[in-house]
Amino acid sequence: MRVLICRRAGRAFGYITDGWINCLRDKGHTVQRWDGQNASWDEFDPDLYIGSAGHGQLIPAGRRAKVAFHVNSWGPITIDNKNESRESISESAEHIKWVLANRPTVVFGYGFAKDAHLWEYWTKKGGIPWIPMPTAGDKTIFHRQKEPRPYDFIYLGGRWPYKSHTLDKYLLPLLKLPLAHCVRGWGVWPPNTDVYELAEDKACEFLNSGNVGPCVSEKHTHEFGIDIPERCWKLALCGTLVLHDPVPQMETIFPDVIIANDAQDYLDKCFYYAQHDDERLQLVEKQQQYVLNNHTYHHRMCELLRATGFHEEAKNMI
Repeated sequence: MRVLICRRAGRAFGYITDGWINCLRDKGHTVQRWDGQNASWDEFDPDLYIGSAGHGQLIPAGRRAKVAFHVNSWGPITIDNKNESRESISESAEHIKWVLANRPTVVFGYGFAKDAHLWEYWTKKGGIPWIPMPTAGDKTIFHRQKEPRPYDFIYLGGRWPYKSHTLDKYLLPLLKLPLAHCVRGWGVWPPNTDVYELAEDKACEFLNSGNVGPCVSEKHTHEFGIDIPERCWKLALCGTLVLHDPVPQMETIFPDVIIANDAQDYLDKCFYYAQHDDERLQLVEKQQQYVLNNHTYHHRMCELLRATGFHEEAKNMI
């Protein structure tokens, strides 16, 4: 099977699309990114193209390929993003028009089946099937290593005004605990937090260096339970205990995850599990196995291939 995937753009989206590519190649499919030129499309002659409304590349009108686009929510509820550079988390009218003009086979978003109402206008008004395709773990890259773990807890990620609302509430207080920690990432961090960027090829090694992995979501994830970052799946694959902030229905999405009720409980749980090796290691085993069984990009791509009509290829993804 031949699959084209849109250009690599942005940090989170880049890592997510890398995961799609890696799992497809792992199963023997021919995959490459598209430069946006009709000539390269024709030369590659894809069976499937996976793109995004937010990183649009105008696809050829006479293509034979099935087409799947990542889209943000479009439904009866608008997810606001007040006082930020972007007014809404929901899809813009411009992007909706662009997607509909490209006539995709399906659209998908970073939600689970329970979240379909947030995307329902894509089908009810646009006539395009929507399928859930949340983030997942890339098991071709992230796995447990045998090296010792020098840190009680670790964190890898970015910080900017929108993310700071929750990071400052849940993560920054942990830095004052009498625990060995390491934070790596990008963006603007408070003084004296000793944060600098980590090379992408060092991510697995870094996520294997801590006992506990705090996971902090953004405001809209706290409210709606969608757009869960990749972090929790990666940490579990690396054998680091996933400690999650309070996200709606997270306990059903990831039953073995440790979920805090509030910021104080988050701090208390981080300190407790960093100090109690036996309990932590038992939970680590359960978390890792649950992600391997349910939340890898192989699982996500299986659903996308099934939705676009590639049923035999879908069966072989798991």
